Amino acid sequence: MSEQHPPRQRRVQQRALDTRRLLLDATVRVLVDQGFAQFSTLAVGEAAGVSRGRLVHHFPTRTALIEATLDHLVERYRERVPLHLELITDGPHEGRIARALDVLWSLKRGREYQACLELMAGARGDDELRDALRVFDRRLGDALSDAVHRLVGSMADRPGFDASLLTAISAMRGLLLMARATGVSEGELEGDWSAMRERLVLVFREYDPEGV
Repeated sequence: MSEQHPPRQRRVQQRALDTRRLLLDATVRVLVDQGFAQFSTLAVGEAAGVSRGRLVHHFPTRTALIEATLDHLVERYRERVPLHLELITDGPHEGRIARALDVLWSLKRGREYQACLELMAGARGDDELRDALRVFDRRLGDALSDAVHRLVGSMADRPGFDASLLTAISAMRGLLLMARATGVSEGELEGDWSAMRERLVLVFREYDPEGV
């Protein structure tokens, strides 16, 4: 009889992990589709098809749910970023910098980051949320930086490279926040990005003149 306990325990653990992931993915959906103003644990539970009791069992508070979602998103970026960045090596060396910036931009344009923008918009006046977002932003920046460093190798060791990368990432975030606040169209946003990318390419030219 006791031999049956480990498989049963594994099934219970797997169901718990599945429920947790279901709730985290539902949190992203609610933030993107309904916005932070409509965000609540009740809305997340309904979107996930999970009872309030099960939700509270995994995440007793809204802050706990948000913090876990941010951790979840960082891990997803860590898994996805290296795969996306491999696309940079396709094609000739010329234009490599612009392709790299486009890949980072495409990652920022995903639904995951849209959810983060909603949280950023709602962070004012919420100390716990601001603290969670600061930690998330630092961890996400580290994930992007690690992936870029693995890709470009010794070029990333040159003085000023990390500051330039931070400038590029911050510029993308600022553009997306402004677009969210002003309601620009997709076409206008991509046009703004195209213009910004031209300026950012110049920032990285000193590290890889042939890659411009």
